[in-house]
Amino acid sequence: MSTESKSSSRERLIEAAGEVFSEVGFKAATVREITSRAGMNLAAVNYYFRDKEELYSAVLMHAQRCAIEASWVSESSGAPEIRLRDFIEGMLRHLLDPLRPAWHSRLMAREMTAPTRMLRGLLDGGFRPKVELLGGILRELADGRLTDEEIDRASASIVSQCVFYRQNRPVILHLYPDLLGDEDHIGKLADHITAFSLGGLEQLKKSSPVRLPVALL
Repeated sequence: MSTESKSSSRERLIEAAGEVFSEVGFKAATVREITSRAGMNLAAVNYYFRDKEELYSAVLMHAQRCAIEASWVSESSGAPEIRLRDFIEGMLRHLLDPLRPAWHSRLMAREMTAPTRMLRGLLDGGFRPKVELLGGILRELADGRLTDEEIDRASASIVSQCVFYRQNRPVILHLYPDLLGDEDHIGKLADHITAFSLGGLEQLKKSSPVRLPVALL
């Protein structure tokens, strides 16, 4: 078998496995169902991967690599308010990209609600740098008025607002169809989440005592 043919077969197996794992989870997924969807024989998993667990790891890494290559979040210039909106819009465009295979987000959501031992590596390798970037922007906006814990809560709140529109898309389309209906819905969502989050940060700053730098104490 040529190298190109091996690569194509391996990729087909990963795509089929991603769909199955995202639908039923790692434990319930069977090698028979995966290879059947890939149009391959049962021995294919052992040939290209050691076992089902190694295949699952490869599937997660594939989905993570696709997210990283999409470069949906990068360090932009300008005021922190502008960079926050750039971050939010980039995240929304990635999550709501119609060309992104549906199983990618389903699998990630399943892994985070029913984690395997691979979750820690997945978070550290793919998501932590983005979370740290968002945290840096929020610290600039906080101007020393918020604790690290408050910054973390604000960061989690912003990420949650973005993820909501992906994971709850059927609910939104039924209850709030206009939110995802027009051509510039992502831009409008980014404006709203940014304004909502900036307003929340300002309120938090007003209710927090002034914290002097350690060097001035």
